[in-house]
Amino acid sequence: MTRRNRKYRPAVNKREGMTIIEVIVAMMILTFGLLGMAGFSMTVTKQFKASTKQEAAALMVQSRIDSVASIRCQALAPSGPQTGTLVNLGVTENWVIADGNDIKILTDTVTFSPRTRPLVYRSIIPCRD
Repeated sequence: MTRRNRKYRPAVNKREGMTIIEVIVAMMILTFGLLGMAGFSMTVTKQFKASTKQEAAALMVQSRIDSVASIRCQALAPSGPQTGTLVNLGVTENWVIADGNDIKILTDTVTFSPRTRPLVYRSIIPCRD
């Protein structure tokens, strides 16, 4: 056989599939992406729980302000400041009602975890009677 009679065959340089290195790199990228999403999910969950407690604290304060506003001024702290404490849904509420000139001053402090500093609300309630 001579060279001319042989069929010319091109070299096999076709690339089919993926190499093991490409598979490992793809798996590492996917793993880091999934870990990032899991961390983000945990952060969102913690913030959601904290916002639930903050909402409960705001509702407690609003309820306290409404109940104090409905009491006549003569019955409210006639002989000095009145204080109280309430714990509900993991939220601790401390309030002080002080007497002023035709006004009542309500200071309401709420604390809950994970918040380290308390929230302090102050409301001035005019005497209408």
